[in-house]
Amino acid sequence: MWDQLSSYVARLLASYPYHSISASVLFCVLMTGGLVHIKLEQDIRASFSPVGSETEYETEVYLDFFNLTVYPERAFLIFTARGDSNVLAPQNLKHVLGHDAEIQAAISTLDPSNRRNCEPLCDLNKPFHYLISQLQRKNLTNDDVFLGLHLSDVLIDFKNLSHPMSAKTIILWYFSRSDSPAAKSAFGKKINELFELSMNEELYEEIEFTVFSDQIANREMIRGAIEATTLMTIGFFLLLTLTIIVIWRQTSIRQAPVLVAVSLLTPIAATVSSFGALCWLGLPSFSIQCVTPFLVLGIGVDDAFILIHRWRHHSSIVDRTSRLDQVIVDVGPSITITSLTNIIAFGIGFFTPTPQMSLFCLAASLALLFDYIFTYTILAPFVFLSNDENYVPVSSKSEKLSPHSFLAKYSRFLCSLNGRLICGLVLISFYAFTTYGVFTMKATFEPAKAFPSNSRLVNALNAIKPVFNVYFPINVFVKSPPNISNSEEYKDFYRMIDDLEQVPGILGDNRTLLFLPHYEAFDRKISSVMSFFGGESTVSYDNLQFWLHQIGNPPIVNFKNENGTAQLESFRFTLLGRGMSEWAERAQAMQDVRGILRKNADKFNVTLFDGDSAILLMILSVGTDLIGSIAVTVACMAVICLVFITNRTAVLVITSMIVSICFTLVGCLSWWGADLDPVTQVDVLLATGFSVDYTAHVAYQYFRAKGSPLDRVHISLAEMAEPMLEAGFSTFLCMLPLIFVPTYAIVAFAKTIFLVVGIGLLHGLFILPVVLALFSSDRQEEVRLPTVEKDLIAPPLLTEPLVERALG
Repeated sequence: MWDQLSSYVARLLASYPYHSISASVLFCVLMTGGLVHIKLEQDIRASFSPVGSETEYETEVYLDFFNLTVYPERAFLIFTARGDSNVLAPQNLKHVLGHDAEIQAAISTLDPSNRRNCEPLCDLNKPFHYLISQLQRKNLTNDDVFLGLHLSDVLIDFKNLSHPMSAKTIILWYFSRSDSPAAKSAFGKKINELFELSMNEELYEEIEFTVFSDQIANREMIRGAIEATTLMTIGFFLLLTLTIIVIWRQTSIRQAPVLVAVSLLTPIAATVSSFGALCWLGLPSFSIQCVTPFLVLGIGVDDAFILIHRWRHHSSIVDRTSRLDQVIVDVGPSITITSLTNIIAFGIGFFTPTPQMSLFCLAASLALLFDYIFTYTILAPFVFLSNDENYVPVSSKSEKLSPHSFLAKYSRFLCSLNGRLICGLVLISFYAFTTYGVFTMKATFEPAKAFPSNSRLVNALNAIKPVFNVYFPINVFVKSPPNISNSEEYKDFYRMIDDLEQVPGILGDNRTLLFLPHYEAFDRKISSVMSFFGGESTVSYDNLQFWLHQIGNPPIVNFKNENGTAQLESFRFTLLGRGMSEWAERAQAMQDVRGILRKNADKFNVTLFDGDSAILLMILSVGTDLIGSIAVTVACMAVICLVFITNRTAVLVITSMIVSICFTLVGCLSWWGADLDPVTQVDVLLATGFSVDYTAHVAYQYFRAKGSPLDRVHISLAEMAEPMLEAGFSTFLCMLPLIFVPTYAIVAFAKTIFLVVGIGLLHGLFILPVVLALFSSDRQEEVRLPTVEKDLIAPPLLTEPLVERALG
C-alpha cells in the first residue's frame, strides 16, 4: 500500500514539478506575512508560569490584597563585604545609603492620583533604616525589630561602642507598580544605571554590590538568545560546508549548486512559515525559539542527504519519472516515519506546562511538518528538474557489497558470537553507568539557568542564597479573618499556625511574623483599663485601626466599610523558612504549607503566595511528567512504525531501541551536569523523536531486504550507514557552537543533541543490527552477497520481483 502511495506521489510530482514548487512558495509567502504581527515576550515570569495553574489564583489574591492590576516590578540590591570587612562600617554605609536614596527617589514619584509608585510597599526597608538610625546615634538597643531579611552573618557586641554590630551582607528590597508607564520607565532607568555600575567590581574598596530586577532579568535573557543566535551562524557555515561536500560527491558540477541551495533553503522556509503561522494565531515568541531555525536546518538536511543518495543510486534508470518513482518508493516510508515521529515528539512537548518550552516545541513541530511537506513539494521536484543526463556517477556499490569490504567484515562481526558478546558487555556497562546517573539526578530549577552564566545577575542570585538559607519569607493571605472574640475559632486559627510551623523547613517557636499576638497584648491592656471602669474585658478588633496607626500603618491588613464602620476584611502574615536556597527543598515546603492551608480553607480562606510558585510546582511534578511524556511519545512512535513497517518484530525492536536511547540519554545528561527540570523534560522528549531517525531507517531496510540475517545486515548498512553518519554529523556541526553559549537552557539543549546523535548512531549502527540478526530466522530466502557489477543493476531493496531479477 505504501509503495503504491509513494509511487502515486512521485508520478504526480514528476508531472507537475513547477506547479508543486510554485504552490509551496506561495504558501510560504502567505505564512511569512504573519511575521508583521510578531510579539516578542520578554517577561521571564510569563516565560515560566503555566497558564491556568493553581498559582494564577494565588497571584490574583496577592494583587487584590495590595489593590494592584498588574504584577509589580521588583528589585533588590546586595552589598557584600570583601574579606574581613564590615559592611556596616560608616564608610561602607555611605555608599549603601547613597544607592538606596537614588532608588527611593525613582520609586517615590507621584502618579496622577497623587499616589506614590512604591505604594503600598514603600517601607520594605524600614527595619534597616531604623537600625541605621540607632547605629548613627550610637544607641543600639535590643528592640524587637526583625532584620533577618536585610542582614546576614551578624555579630553584636554591645561593649564595643564604636562598632557594636558587624555584618557580611546587606540586602535592600524595592517595589514599584507597573500600571504606570512613567513609573516603570523611571524605575527601570535607575536600576539599569546601577546594574551597569555594578559591572565594575573594583568600584569600592571594601564592598561589592550587585543588582537584581525583573527588567534586567528580561534583558539578560534576551542577551543570551542574541549570543546563541550569533554563535549558531558559525554552525550554519559548518553545515553549509558539509552539505557542499556531501552533495558534490553525489551529483555533477551543474547540479550541485542548485541542490545545495534547495537543501538548505527548504528547512529555512519551513521555519519561517512556522513562525508566521504562530503569529497569525496570535501566539507570542520566546527567546529560546532562536534555536528553532538551526534545529530544523540540522534535521532537514538529513532527508535531503538520503533523497539525493537514492537519486544517485538509481542513476541506471534512464527515464526521470521512473527514477523519481523508485527513489520515493525506496525512501518515502522511512522519511515519513522519522518525520512524523519528530513532529509528534515535539507536539507532545507542546503540552508541557512551561509556556516558553511549550511554544518552542509547537514552533519546532510545525516547522518539521512544513519541512516534511517541502521535502516532497520543493526538494524532490528540484532534484527531478536539475538532473544531469550526461553525469555518470562512479558507483561504489560493488565495493560496499563486496565480501572483502569493510562493511562485509563488520557485518560478519555483528552477526558473530564475539560481536554479540561485545554488544552485551557494552549494554551492561552502559546501563550500569547511566542507571546511576538516572537515580542521582536532582529535581530542581534555578532562576540563574535562564541567564548567561557570565551575567552579574548570577552573582546577585548566588549572593542572596546565604540569606535564604537562614530566613526566607512565605506570605500567607487570610481572606476570612478569625473572630478573636470567639475563643474556639481563635484557637483553631492558632492550631493552623502551629501546624504550619511544624512543616520541615519552616521555623517554629513562634517565629512567624504575625501581628495578632502583638495586637492582642495591646488590646488586653486597653480592655483591662476599660474593665476597671466597668467595661467588658474581651479581645476584639475594635482597637485595631488605632494600634496600626501607632505603628505606622504597615500594609498587613485591609478593611471594608460596613454601615460607616471599618471591618477587618483580610490580613497577611509571613512564615519564615530556613534552607530555602535549594529550590527542591523550597518546592516541597511550599507544597506542605499549601496542603495545610487547603484543610483550613473553609474556615479562614487562606492562600500562600510566592513569586516563583509556578516553577516550584513544576519541580515537584517534573519527574512523573517526564516518565508520562516519554511513555506517550514511545507509544506514538510504536504505532507509527507499525503502520509503515507491518512487522511486529521490527516494531518491537525499534521501540526497545527508542526506550534504550532515552534511558541512556537521561543518565548521560545527569553525568554531564543536567538537573531534572522542565528544560531537561523537553530536551528528552525531542530526543525521543530523534532516536527514531537512527533506528527506523536501518530496521526498515533490513526487513525489506531478502536473504540470511547476515545478508540483510550487510545490505541495510550498505544502504543507510553513510547517509546516517552524514546526517548525524550535520546535526552535530549545526549545534556545535551552542556548547559555547553561557546559558543553561541552550547548553542543555546542545548537550542533548550531541548525546542523542552519539547514542543514536551507536544503537543504529551497532546494537540494532546485532539484535535484528539475533532475533531473525536463520534462513529467509537466503541469497549470496553480490560480488560482481552485474548483480548491482537493480538495488537489492526493491520489490520482490526486482530482487529476484537482480539476483539472476
